[in-house]
Amino acid sequence: MNSKKKHIHKISIQNYFNNSPKIILVDTNFAYFALKNKIDLFLGIAKCISSEFIICISKCVLLELEKLGPKFRLALRLLRQKKIIQLVCLHPPTIIYADDCLFNSIKIKKNIILATCDKDLRKRVWKISAMPILSIKKKNFVLLNK
Repeated sequence: MNSKKKHIHKISIQNYFNNSPKIILVDTNFAYFALKNKIDLFLGIAKCISSEFIICISKCVLLELEKLGPKFRLALRLLRQKKIIQLVCLHPPTIIYADDCLFNSIKIKKNIILATCDKDLRKRVWKISAMPILSIKKKNFVLLNK
């Protein structure tokens, strides 16, 4: 009787995780290439993920977009929408690159889906997490698995 309760409990937790909204953490280059390829960020992710999702951005990514200048102004405006949640960075002040900030966020919370076009960051993240990574191929969003 006791083992049956444990089994039901495990299944219900697994279903809860599967039905919970996916957290998408967006990188600088992903937002820029989405705009460059004329892909709507919200519609593209909805087609690719086919479940509920929450788009998040770290403060470091916003700062990096500000530093990159007028060429990235539209991407900055896109990521500052109220629909997108801005995360407070939890890393030590010695981290100065947005890629390191994203990597640290995924190291802390491993069930985040990273949205990036950066191959080096993708390889680093796959060393610590088995979650798929959202990327852009042939003007579409794709989920890449390890």
